[in-house]
Formats: sequence, structure tokens, C-alpha cells
Amino acid sequence: MGGGIGGLTTAIALRRLGLRTTVYERASDLGRIQTGGGLMLWHNAVRALRLLGLQDELAKIGHEIRAQEFHSWRGRRLARWPVSEISERCGVPVYAVSRPELHRMLTGQVGADLRLGSRCAGLATGADGVTVRLARPGGQREEIHRDLLVGADGLRSTVRATLMPYEPPPRYAGYTAWQGVVPDPGVRPGTFVNIWGRGRRFVYYPLADGLVYWDAITSDRIGHGLDALGSTGGQIVTEQFAGWPDPVAALIGATPAEEITPIDIYDRTPVPRWSTGGVTLLGDAAHPMAFNLGQGGCQSIEDALVLSQCVDAAASIGEALELYERRRVDRTATIVRRSRVIGSLSRWEHAALCRFREVFMRLAFRRVVYRKTFDLITGTDF
Repeated sequence: MGGGIGGLTTAIALRRLGLRTTVYERASDLGRIQTGGGLMLWHNAVRALRLLGLQDELAKIGHEIRAQEFHSWRGRRLARWPVSEISERCGVPVYAVSRPELHRMLTGQVGADLRLGSRCAGLATGADGVTVRLARPGGQREEIHRDLLVGADGLRSTVRATLMPYEPPPRYAGYTAWQGVVPDPGVRPGTFVNIWGRGRRFVYYPLADGLVYWDAITSDRIGHGLDALGSTGGQIVTEQFAGWPDPVAALIGATPAEEITPIDIYDRTPVPRWSTGGVTLLGDAAHPMAFNLGQGGCQSIEDALVLSQCVDAAASIGEALELYERRRVDRTATIVRRSRVIGSLSRWEHAALCRFREVFMRLAFRRVVYRKTFDLITGTDF
């Protein structure tokens, strides 16, 4: 269930094993799901997509990122990570892609096996597989029986709620992202820039076709407080990022106000199990995480490849799902927790704390954090 990046990649991966797969998506038209701004595909996700035979298609829609820079809101560069060094070492590039373009690429691979307007209305597991009740527009109902059901239906997964009915809701991370995609005003190609300020952050990077994706991150007090007073997204980000270094003002100013919308960031505390019978979870349905390591979509893609490898290696669905959890639960839990910590650091507002953070980034970010981050990202087992 779920026609997002994780669900589509899973279908592609399982079909390469010769298995019949169908993706059921609750949205009734592709326009509702082929939305969003930019997405970073780090080495792990690019390697997985290459193993699925999608290297040529990915190169067409991706803009290669060769460096990541960290700046203060006053304009000082705090650290520079030479991403290209890791790319050369592991033989896999990093791409910035348009999320809609990535979705269109994956949708084209899945083709007619994507069924729109299909909402999960209930499921039951048994010794011979999984029975799923689907609700369709106009009140139509359908019941299907499958050997394996993969819940890739996002943060507020219906499949997860069925498996874990007493679980608390997702945890609001305490900050909001305001996103935009605009024609390139002259940013450096191949560079992902992350600017840190007091209680707010701004990131931007180039996409293919002469576009730039930007993301303004504000605390819950700023985002929700101003919005409650009737401010538009354009007013909020313009006011909150006034005086920041170029090209922040140019990127915000080039974006129509109605296209700047808030996205509240959520995650969940990791759990030790995702599967029951012939049902399992994948992507945000299994391990929703904040975007601070750029790993939400990447981990969904990893999940899809690893799940297909486990199905191929195991003698039964139950054995495959046990192996899938052994390979994925601990790794994704580590990334969820690290992303949460970075998000907490970005919310600091006190001047002394922010100065300490800047000193740490100048002195130790390249030597300590750089190595640990890329060891984690490239530390795949496929």
C-alpha cells in the first residue's frame, strides 16, 4: 500500500525477482502525489537505485552534488564537506533531484501496476497470506488476497495503525519547513548550502533544468505564531530571514507567496518490530524521521532493495520479513535518533549557545561529524 517513493521502488525491486506486484495508492490522480520540492539522494540511495538498473534514468533527472557547506547567518563559512571525495572513494555520486521528477521516473517503471483511488479499509492476516479490504471512490469496495502486504503508506500509515492500534501519534519535532523551487538566481553548481541562525535555518541546492530548491526552517513558535495572525508564508520567511546572506532574499523573493507552504516535521520513536504475519512496513510507515540527515527518502529506497533481497534469499515470507527486520531496524533507528539530535541543535536561540555551536562547527565539524555522517550513510550491506 502506498504509491510514494518507497512503495514504487519496492514494486520495481520485487518485479526484478519475477514476482507479480501491484501498488495501491489512495490518491485518485497522480497530480496529488507528484508534488513537493527537492530531494537529496545520497550515496546509499544512488547505489540502491543503480542495483535496480535505474542509473541512466537517475542521471537524466539528477544534479550531481560535489560539496556541502555550512554557513552562519552572518555570512561566515563554518565548514565545507568535500562530498566528491566520498563519491570517488565509493564510486557512487550524490544527486539532488526534483521530488516530482523522481516520482515520475519511478511511476514510469511501475506502469499499469499502479492502481490509484485504492484506500486500505482493513486487513486480516492468516496462515495463507493477507486479505485486504480496499475502498474506492463512489463507495465501491474490493477484497484482495496476497502473500505479502507492504505498508508504504507514509507517516500516518493505515497499515501501521492496524498492526499497532495503541501506539501514540507521530511526534512533532518542534519546527516547520517552508519550501520553494525557483529558477536559479546564480547559485554555485554542485554545492548544497546549509545556513544556521538563531532558532532557524536555511538550506538550498541546485536541481537539474536550471532550478534551485530552498527550505526555510523555523521553530514552532515562529511558524505557528505568525501564521495564526494571518501572515502568509512569504511574509513569514521574508521577515524571519531578513538580513541573511545572499542568495536567501533572492530565493524567497522569486517564489510566489501562494507556493510557499508550511510543512510541519514529525518523527516517531523507533520500535523493534515492523511485521506481523505476511504484513510489514517500509519507509515513513516504518521509521519516519526528521529531514536533518537527508535520509527519509533514501532510507525508503534502501528498505525496498533490502526487502527484495530478503524475499529472494528466504524460504518463506515469514523468514524473509525476519531477515528484513534484522537488517533494517537498528540501522534506521540510529538515523532517526541522529536526525532528532541535529534538529534539536538547530532550534537553539540563545546567543551564547549559538556561538558555541559555530565554534564547534568551525573546529570539529569536518574532522568529527563529517567522518561519522558519511560512515553512516555509506555503511550499507548491499
